[in-house]
Amino acid sequence: MTASQALAWGDMYMGDATADPSRQPLIQAYPAANYCPSGKQPVIVGGVICCGVPTAGTYYNPADYMPVKRVKKTVTRSYMPRAYAPEGEKGVIYK
Repeated sequence: MTASQALAWGDMYMGDATADPSRQPLIQAYPAANYCPSGKQPVIVGGVICCGVPTAGTYYNPADYMPVKRVKKTVTRSYMPRAYAPEGEKGVIYK
């Protein structure tokens, strides 16, 4: 017996069959200071900020627009006895 590779050509990943190669990527304008060359502005493409011409609306971070939920503080009672060490006495008393 010899060691050889299995010829499993149809088992490898050949890409997504539903992907349309002619579709352009989403390029959103990024609200930041413009240090790009003339005619270009900051854009976000695939999570990377670079200079370019946007093809979609302005990018916004949904985490910044989440409403702040304020929790009302409630007084919780502890029913466990607390340790108390009176001054001048020996030992600890639980009340």
